Amino acid sequence: MNEHVRTARRLQAETCLKHLHSNGFSADCFETAEEALAFLKELIPAGSSIGFGGSETLKETGILDWLTGNSEYTVYDRYHTDNPPKVFHDSLLADYYLMSTNALTMDGHLYNVDNTGNRVAALAYGPEHVIIVTGTNKLVKDVQEAVLRNEYIAAPANNARIQRGNPCEETGYCVHCSKETSLCNQFLVTRRSRPSGRIHVILINEDLGY
Repeated sequence: MNEHVRTARRLQAETCLKHLHSNGFSADCFETAEEALAFLKELIPAGSSIGFGGSETLKETGILDWLTGNSEYTVYDRYHTDNPPKVFHDSLLADYYLMSTNALTMDGHLYNVDNTGNRVAALAYGPEHVIIVTGTNKLVKDVQEAVLRNEYIAAPANNARIQRGNPCEETGYCVHCSKETSLCNQFLVTRRSRPSGRIHVILINEDLGY
């Protein structure tokens, strides 16, 4: 990332963190994924149960590599199971749930679009602790820009990865399809953390995920 862009993103992140704290979220910012991963290892006590949502950010930060086969935790691993629905349900009662977000607004709101709803369900209610790991590339002005970010970046990129034959794979942007194969079925705006501190946002000053 260009050094001047990095500076601008850092300043934006500082403003966002102030609003996140005001909205009841726990929040921290790190310059690198390595620093964030080291923090996360200290944050989650050994013996905890951990679930996680589908996330390119968790892959790119090394978090999934850290959790895979880690005997210090009970890990509900969606990527190494013969029964994903059971893992999704077990994850709703985990001590910690890790995920990213489709967008994070400057006034401290989360915006997420989901397929089956397991990820947004965990975010809204279930696990005792939810940890959001996201890059500063997902910072947007407000919810309206968050919607556009999903329609023009996150959704078409995710569809390109999964390849269900949805229209955005051809157009590169959302056309509000209602196909059975649509990945955009559940929409959630999280304005505040309830209880206070339950949701912890870890913001990293890098381009991560989409």
